[in-house]
Amino acid sequence: MTRLLRALGAATSLGMALAGLTSCTAADRAVTTADQCSDSSATPTPDRHEPGQAILMAPAVRSSLPVGPVRGWEQVVSVADGRTTLAAVHTDGTVSVVGVDHQGSLAGTGGGADETLAPRVVPGISDAVSVAAVGSSFLVTHGDGTVSGWGDPLIADGGKRDDELDGMAPTRVGEVEDIVHIADGSLNVLALRADGRVTGWGTNLVRSLGEPNGTRVRDIKDVSGAVSIANPGDVAVIATGAGEVCAWGNNQNGLLGVEPRGGETARPVRVGDLEGVSYVAGGINYALALDSRGRVWAWGRTVSGVLGDGSTENTAIATPREVPGLPPLARIFASDSASYGIDDDGGLWAWGGSRREGPYENTDRLPYLLPLPGPAQEVSGNVVLLGPSS
Repeated sequence: MTRLLRALGAATSLGMALAGLTSCTAADRAVTTADQCSDSSATPTPDRHEPGQAILMAPAVRSSLPVGPVRGWEQVVSVADGRTTLAAVHTDGTVSVVGVDHQGSLAGTGGGADETLAPRVVPGISDAVSVAAVGSSFLVTHGDGTVSGWGDPLIADGGKRDDELDGMAPTRVGEVEDIVHIADGSLNVLALRADGRVTGWGTNLVRSLGEPNGTRVRDIKDVSGAVSIANPGDVAVIATGAGEVCAWGNNQNGLLGVEPRGGETARPVRVGDLEGVSYVAGGINYALALDSRGRVWAWGRTVSGVLGDGSTENTAIATPREVPGLPPLARIFASDSASYGIDDDGGLWAWGGSRREGPYENTDRLPYLLPLPGPAQEVSGNVVLLGPSS
């Protein structure tokens, strides 16, 4: 009887295992067997910008801010577009905000008003070096590598789901240190450390924050050697010190570079045959990579002209394609479906997207040079930071 029970148990276990194998899709298997990235090390340095003018290229959502130079932001060193609200870092390390409040994005500076058209100083910050927008929240990186946030409590307070946090006053995010860059995003935070590792927190439904599941701050496992980071949504994308592009999370839109599309993984996998990549950028469900020859590669969801070839077909590709019609570029940026690149002379090139207005509008979605009054240094959403003219 004992032998019979053991045999039945073994048969049951085998049946369950076989059922698991048959339920595993081709996409799941492809992600599991995808190439891993090479071991590499890196010491990324934070971006530092010269004081310059911030320019709004399209209206902020629900705001009456005019398109053009942002009044009061003639000498700022970092900008962030939170869609309804804009933020900027000033030369003295203070931060100001302007626009429409959403979930505390004005940090209580509007005096109870829903909108402010003149920049208001965010209280309690005096040593900021950069600012990033994640959803309706802003995150400031301080000179010592720590981070403070305000807005949506899940983002501003390190994923703690603190219902009592009102999101108004800036809060220091605990267990976060040595940060040199935070990628603009929507549902979670991806922060690049000075040692090339990645720290994250927020929504983690598809393992874009790695393992284990949960919203709290963590250093993402098995990720090292990053020199640039992007947050396209359900995926994390990095460029490594070896010049490769790695990604983890959801492959529904091919952002892991794996065919057939679908499946997910917390293990970083190599995207295509990209080499010599120094920067990555991410919009909504698509990514860009910039290689050592100044070429730009795009992959993921291709809606709204993100490929730069005039096509607006709503599909997805897992093999990166070179964006045509661009000169050699030095930096790249992306937000929603709009892509940007800065050339060696500070010229700002744009393709895709549809919200830019006035002199910044272009409807054919082919790459074009924006008519700016000075060289570009940084782009966040629809805000560009100019540098001093030579």
